[in-house]
Amino acid sequence: MVVHTMNSPQVGADPSFGPARVLLVEDDHDLRQSLADYLRLRSLIVGEAASGIEFYKALRQQSFDVAVLDVNLPDVTGFDLASDIATTKEMGVILLTARTAREDRIRGYGEGADLYLTKPVDSEELVLAIGNLARRTRMASGGARPAQSGTGKQVRLRLEREKRVLRAGDMAPVRLSAREVLLFEYLAAHAGETIKREEVLRLFGEPESNPDSRRLDAALTRLRGKFMTRNMECPLQVVYGAGLRLIEAVEIV
Repeated sequence: MVVHTMNSPQVGADPSFGPARVLLVEDDHDLRQSLADYLRLRSLIVGEAASGIEFYKALRQQSFDVAVLDVNLPDVTGFDLASDIATTKEMGVILLTARTAREDRIRGYGEGADLYLTKPVDSEELVLAIGNLARRTRMASGGARPAQSGTGKQVRLRLEREKRVLRAGDMAPVRLSAREVLLFEYLAAHAGETIKREEVLRLFGEPESNPDSRRLDAALTRLRGKFMTRNMECPLQVVYGAGLRLIEAVEIV
């Protein structure tokens, strides 16, 4: 549910930088559409996504000032996306969710959210919050937008363990979580092999007795998204019914 109020229609526009660009990530179609329509009426440029993978695809195609994230998504959580944004993008983060528990709010801020708003949200408050975050984000980056690489070229990969980054030539590095580093190290040590799903689950701290766990699928979705934002193909291949294997040589330093 969104509570609509209306004042000046130009709140979302910044005379110094132009309209704020917001990526709205919400799997409830009706709610997302209602909120997106209102934000556009207030002069914001709005991108929409219904899942984590759509979020990453949107980032590959366009840059945004602020992401508004639902927590409960079909493939990842808003917490996961907030954490990725905090480490890879210069973008404000607003978590917009029905989860009101104190521990959820604390986790949200811990993962990198700038604001944690609960549903139903006053859309006027949301517009003002987006405008303020967009202005601060643009001022912090000097008004510059992240460069987009359009080569899509696959080059030799270098994993820097201490820095937790994966580099490909002169392209911007892909920042990895500690578990993602472990995954690449393990796969590189078994180059050419298909690693069973159960083995990969162990790396992510998931019991082998839980074959239906979505943790691995969510982790792989996040990882693919990181490569998509660099216009790179993810060097991991899921072999249906078998497991996971590395399809690019990785140098570990």
